[in-house]
Amino acid sequence: MTNQINRFCVYWMRVFLLLFIALLVAACSNDYEDGLPAYENKEYDKALKVWRPLAEQGDPEAQFSVGYMYATGQGVPADHDIALGWYRRAAENGHPKGQFNLGLAYQKGQGVEKDLKQAVSWYRKSAGGGHVPAMYVLGLLYIQGMGVEKNPVVAAEWLRKAADKGDSRAQLALAMLYLEGLGVEKDIDMAMKLMRKAAEQKNLEAIYRLGMMNPARGVDRNSPDALNRIRQAARLGYAQAQYDLAVMYAEGKTVEKDEKLAREWLQKAAEQGVLRAQNDLAYMYLAGVGGSADLQQAVEWFRKAAAKEFPRAMYNLGQLYAKGKGVEQNDRKAFELFRKAADLGEIDAVYAVGYAYSNGLGVEKNDAEAAVWFRKGAEAGHAESAFALGNLHANGFGVSRSQQLAAKWYCLAARQGHEPALRMLISRDPENSCGLSRDVLDRARENFRAAPESPEPGKD
Repeated sequence: MTNQINRFCVYWMRVFLLLFIALLVAACSNDYEDGLPAYENKEYDKALKVWRPLAEQGDPEAQFSVGYMYATGQGVPADHDIALGWYRRAAENGHPKGQFNLGLAYQKGQGVEKDLKQAVSWYRKSAGGGHVPAMYVLGLLYIQGMGVEKNPVVAAEWLRKAADKGDSRAQLALAMLYLEGLGVEKDIDMAMKLMRKAAEQKNLEAIYRLGMMNPARGVDRNSPDALNRIRQAARLGYAQAQYDLAVMYAEGKTVEKDEKLAREWLQKAAEQGVLRAQNDLAYMYLAGVGGSADLQQAVEWFRKAAAKEFPRAMYNLGQLYAKGKGVEQNDRKAFELFRKAADLGEIDAVYAVGYAYSNGLGVEKNDAEAAVWFRKGAEAGHAESAFALGNLHANGFGVSRSQQLAAKWYCLAARQGHEPALRMLISRDPENSCGLSRDVLDRARENFRAAPESPEPGKD
């Protein structure tokens, strides 16, 4: 009997001891929310002291937060590899944001080998957990066929889920599907409704697109409402709207022409990286349009756009090097820029390359190579190139000497209104084999009594 009592007492002592230890551990342990006040006050070291132990114990919310702190360098040196490790642990524990960020890493190839199928797999898990950005991204991937077979119907389903949750980007993307009837039945009213919802959330692209819609899509592009929306998007910082507004002021279309305002809006768009705006702003500084001329600013903006391989800026910067305007004169540098721009399809640069070969500017003189480039330009509809090629054939420089071929290229240039070609034809082709109208020839004869010089290569 005594032994039974002793065993009974020992049992309950163990129970009470285990309960006491559990209560003590619970009292001393941290909860995830304990770190939030410190984090919100940017006391990242304190937050990390709370969250790291929890993360190591397997708390997915803490794992994600520690990963995010390493990704952004909050309280610790930024380390994307460590961040990715924590995101993976959170993702494997079912954390939707961790799954989404792991999917992003696979999509971009950051810290892991790029794998779109893996990215889609993690996005699906994240979207299944209710993470709205994952729904939106999945919609885009199905539209583009990236990591999955292209499927507009499935794309619309994912975008609709995100749109119903209030995601303005998904609302806009779904609106575009309704406009085109892609994956859904075409419904312009629904498209406009979704677009307006996105615009009400200050989605700048939605505001801009509402302004740019043509009458067939519900808004007159030239109406006051359209202009107001473009202005609104521009004022809120949407770069494309800023550029479009600048063009409107520069051309005096829809609004009263105002070159000063055009330059101001171009400046804003250029500072946001719109390459066309950078090139156009450089021209305004070069020519003193909309304000005082500033050659160094012109060079700087041409360089910025050229560095991003905007062909027209490459060509324009090449012209400055060719003339020694704002930069030290350098034919070799000019030729390199012309060649890069020409390879990217800039038609004036194609002519400039031919001109450089023809005159040995920045490259060894080579009339045959010049003819190759002039032909490229001429066949693309560049009148100056056709005229230059006609001259080469007329003189037999780098090509066969042929008055017939010379006349062919002169005719092509003349039909585009090229004045030196017209003058040449008047003297060489009394039979008017080009078939130019008598009025054109009479005006040309009147204009060319005092023969003007041929324009500079590539001059705008």
